[in-house]
Amino acid sequence: MTELEQHDEAPTTSVEEARTQPVDGDGPESGTGAGAPSPKRSLSPWSLLLGGAILVTLLLGQWVWLIAILGLALLITVHEFGHFTAAKSFGMRVEKFYVGFPPAALRRTWGETEYGIGIIPLGGFCKISGMLPEEEVPEGTGDRVYYKKAVWKRNVTIAAGPFMNFLAAAVIMILFVGIQGVPTASLTLDEVVKGAPAAKAGLVAGDTLVGADGRRWTTWDQASAYFRANMGKTISLTYLPAGASAAAAEKTVELTLVENPQSPGNGYLGVAAGVVRDRPGPVRAVGLGLAGFKDVVVGTFTGFWWLISGRISATGPDGAVGPVGIINVSKQAVQQSWYPILLAFLSFNLGLINLLPILPFDGGHIALNVVERVRGKRVNAKVLERLIAFGTVLLVMLFIVLTFNDVKRLFGG
Repeated sequence: MTELEQHDEAPTTSVEEARTQPVDGDGPESGTGAGAPSPKRSLSPWSLLLGGAILVTLLLGQWVWLIAILGLALLITVHEFGHFTAAKSFGMRVEKFYVGFPPAALRRTWGETEYGIGIIPLGGFCKISGMLPEEEVPEGTGDRVYYKKAVWKRNVTIAAGPFMNFLAAAVIMILFVGIQGVPTASLTLDEVVKGAPAAKAGLVAGDTLVGADGRRWTTWDQASAYFRANMGKTISLTYLPAGASAAAAEKTVELTLVENPQSPGNGYLGVAAGVVRDRPGPVRAVGLGLAGFKDVVVGTFTGFWWLISGRISATGPDGAVGPVGIINVSKQAVQQSWYPILLAFLSFNLGLINLLPILPFDGGHIALNVVERVRGKRVNAKVLERLIAFGTVLLVMLFIVLTFNDVKRLFGG
């Protein structure tokens, strides 16, 4: 007997999402309606393993790893919740809803659905009864099975997962802009590079640039452009020392701009601009967040095009990454305070990749439903099994290749 479940693993940033069939839990399910048993909870020995791993991570001070994994779990939960809510709204029976793959560390049967947390944090699944006509369904399910519903209802149920990821990416960007604010480079220095012209002239962090050679600046872009255009020249730089507030306290020093070691041909002062953040109101935050979401969409498709066209190598340092690479990049993003932006990219990638018309992706199920609608009958179950097996083998192979490349990059290969 074949079981077909909606399930997802951690996304890759630019190529694939490897997916495997989860192993079902074996917890009892309670009935529904008046007189139904109360919700049942079940803690397994695996919960000790999961709790211990979290505790060790925190004790070792590696909380950023925990945040990275929880971020992926959030995206997968959002995806599966889309399937779950759509299936429920169309009267389908949802047998299981899991975050992480079994074995289950924690599970609870509430009504007719078993909710669980698996110890393998690379995916999750929403098991809808009757994904195949030949599938055995729980007693009392009746017509509340997937394959008996209209094609459009099935496709909406399947598409709800990717849609939720797109929506989540937009919401993340809006919240990020609203909470973090819009960063703008400031003329007040955040850092002065040791040994650079600015340091030799006596500038320190906290000083504010005013102008040079009789010119006065109002933005960092004006100052930066001036430095780049005057490589090798001696300039008279005016600045306001840290803590001073009156124009009378301004100082002027003579210094020679050198060549930027990271940008040949451009002048270099050797300072880093400070950052000021403008926190917009709700309406402006939505507008700016949606503009950021547009950048996420454009950036994602640009990345795919670069991979397809060969501009970047899929196995190179800037190529596709799997779950290991994602977690490593997430760690850096958390440390550098741009993790929400990465999370939005991952969410959009997860939704987009799931729409590929390949089984066992969501897009594969949608394509099969369309074929059924055109032909007037379902695809033969044995053909469907072969398609799923073929797609799964390809995805597992890709998963192994991506993981190998991730590990190789981690060790500098």
